[in-house]
Amino acid sequence: MKNLIILLILSTALCFAQSGKAPPNSLLPNFKPFDTPRTNCRPGTVYRCDENGINFIVKDIKAIKGLTSNDGTLIGQMTFSREELLQVLNLNFDLKYVIAEVEIKNAEREFTEQISVDNILWEEGEAEEILIDEKSKYFIIRETVSAKEITFRFNNVAATMLLTGKSTLKKKEGREGEVVDFPYSISKKFKEPKRLFYLEEKISSED
Repeated sequence: MKNLIILLILSTALCFAQSGKAPPNSLLPNFKPFDTPRTNCRPGTVYRCDENGINFIVKDIKAIKGLTSNDGTLIGQMTFSREELLQVLNLNFDLKYVIAEVEIKNAEREFTEQISVDNILWEEGEAEEILIDEKSKYFIIRETVSAKEITFRFNNVAATMLLTGKSTLKKKEGREGEVVDFPYSISKKFKEPKRLFYLEEKISSED
């Protein structure tokens, strides 16, 4: 009976991961991962996405001042697409979406204030100078999260669906009778804080 329950739970999780809908994050809702950890792309940076889905940095608007918040260690579940995990971790999953437990040590959040952004973009005319390609969609980075160390943890369902990269994961063995929800992990450490996630806002002349 116990094995049947475990099998049903795993089957449900697998079906959910292969579905077309991405479950919301419990940690950093609506944030996206950068393709690579970086020191550029601070809040106030505008980029455009062309008709082919390629992103280009348009301008770092220096007049938009960023504020910072030291958030300590953050931990929670986040959902990533297969493409995102391949770019960020070089892990290739046979799943459309993967839920991971993410731990960000000594996270620093950079953010911008709405009144300041609106004033510079629209009242001072900055938007008119940058929104010039009618075929592109424009976005401004409103917040970022930086850190020197981040860990991604995966459950058994995700690990069994790895096509490549499983050898780079460490497995935590639980004590007798202990169940480890996310036993497989991979960590990234940097010499200096790198921006890892960002929150964007779409901007257009129709706003």
